[in-house]
Amino acid sequence: MYFEKVVQPGQVGTILVKVHTTDQLGPIEGSYELSTNDPLHPVIKVTIVANVKPLPAYVKRITTADVAHGETNGAFQIWPTTRPAVSIEPGERLTIGLRIRALASDAGSLKLGPGAPESWKLRRETTGDYWLDIPLGAGVGSESRTAALVVDLGENRSREIRVQLNVTVPTENLVVTPRDLDFGELTLTRLSGAIQRVGVRKIVGSFHIKTLSSTLPFLKLQQATMVDGSNYLIRITIDASRALKPGAYDGVVLIETDEGHRVEVPIKIKLVDR
Repeated sequence: MYFEKVVQPGQVGTILVKVHTTDQLGPIEGSYELSTNDPLHPVIKVTIVANVKPLPAYVKRITTADVAHGETNGAFQIWPTTRPAVSIEPGERLTIGLRIRALASDAGSLKLGPGAPESWKLRRETTGDYWLDIPLGAGVGSESRTAALVVDLGENRSREIRVQLNVTVPTENLVVTPRDLDFGELTLTRLSGAIQRVGVRKIVGSFHIKTLSSTLPFLKLQQATMVDGSNYLIRITIDASRALKPGAYDGVVLIETDEGHRVEVPIKIKLVDR
């Protein structure tokens, strides 16, 4: 935590307090002493007490989120953004929420404008904050939707806050590169340096590789984690201790994930005795 002074020396004003934290969650408390030129109050002690809560999991899925600031529209702050862009898996169900907080006592009241999707719900908490709940259900494809929040200012005055939702559903979520492998021509006496690699990653969501196997029993498969839950590298080498004979070999590397996906990567090897 730190204090930032926003008044000039000798002037009457306020102290702007900014609280900065890293990964600390839960109750926090900090006390600081401010020196003044007032002989009656030479030192002012300020204590900050806060409860830092974890971010909702869905916030990481909003690529346009401004977690630190959100967006300001008139007398309201919309967090984390008024333009949420979200990627979801085919058939996935996900609900995101936008917090809308009044920045002034006369900011007005909110309601969903006409034409807003029926599934979108605006609710108000006892704290006075509004939450706009936006469910993304199974069967929703890539789309862009815009809805209005009507700000009632009283005396027949109103204005709108526009919320634009962009949803992307990738057609190919599990990406394997390359799609096929070819060791080329190898001599039986020099197999130790022969290596092929396959990358397996998921664009949206998480997964783990459940099993690795090959129809060619002399292949050795080793898995390395690049990013846990989303990106893996498979190293493929040849077990030179096997009794191998010259010839052309065709097979596949089988990759099975914990979600039931099964991917086959064709592989070719030609062994020669020279």
